[in-house]
Amino acid sequence: MKLLAVAFTAYLFVIPILGLSQTTRYDAVRAFPVTPAPIKNILAARPFTLETPYAYTWSKERIMVSTGVLIVLEVDPTYVVPRNTLEPVLYAGNVPVQRLNHGNVSGRVIGIVPGSLDLASTLIWFGSPDLPERITANTVESERIRAERAGIRAFPETTIASVLHPPVVAKDLAALLRDIGAELILEYSPQEKELAESWRLPTAKAPPKNKSD
Repeated sequence: MKLLAVAFTAYLFVIPILGLSQTTRYDAVRAFPVTPAPIKNILAARPFTLETPYAYTWSKERIMVSTGVLIVLEVDPTYVVPRNTLEPVLYAGNVPVQRLNHGNVSGRVIGIVPGSLDLASTLIWFGSPDLPERITANTVESERIRAERAGIRAFPETTIASVLHPPVVAKDLAALLRDIGAELILEYSPQEKELAESWRLPTAKAPPKNKSD
C-alpha cells in the first residue's frame, strides 16, 4: 500500500503542475514569435511560504524553494501556444517562471517565482526559445540585457500595489496549489478547470495499521 500511495501522490504532485496533460499539444512547425517581448499586464500577486520546501526544476540550478510569489500574468497567447519543441521562456528577475498552466486560450498565465523579490523592480518578459531546465544564471543575465535593450521595464509600484494580495503559508507545494493555485486557475483561466480539479484530488494514504498487528 505504501508503494501505491507514493506512486499516486507523485502522479498528482508532478504531472498536473506542468499542465501538459491538460491541453492538446500543437504542431511544432509554428513560427516562433519575436523575442524578447514584454507581458501585457500583471493581474495578481500573492507571496507564499512553504513549511516543506520543494526542488525547483525550472532552471539548471536545482534550488530548494520555501518562499516565492504566485503571479497571474496577462500575455499574448502566441507566446504560450503548446509546442513539441522549444518555447519562449518566461522570465521574472533572475529566474525562469514556473508556469502552472498553458494559458494559450485565456491569455492568462499563472506561475511561481521563487524567493523573496520586489516585483516593482522585477523585469518580467519572454526570452529566447529554450528549455527552462537548461537555463543558467549566465543565460538569464544575457536574456535580461537583451530585454532591457529592447525597452522592456518593470511595472510601476502603483500597479504592483493594486494587485498584491496578503501572504499565505502552506504546508507544501501540493497544498499551495490545492488551496490557492486552483482558485487562480478558475478565476483567470477557467478553460483549464480540469487542471484546478486535478490539484484538488485527495492524496492517497496507506490505511492505518491494525492494532492487533
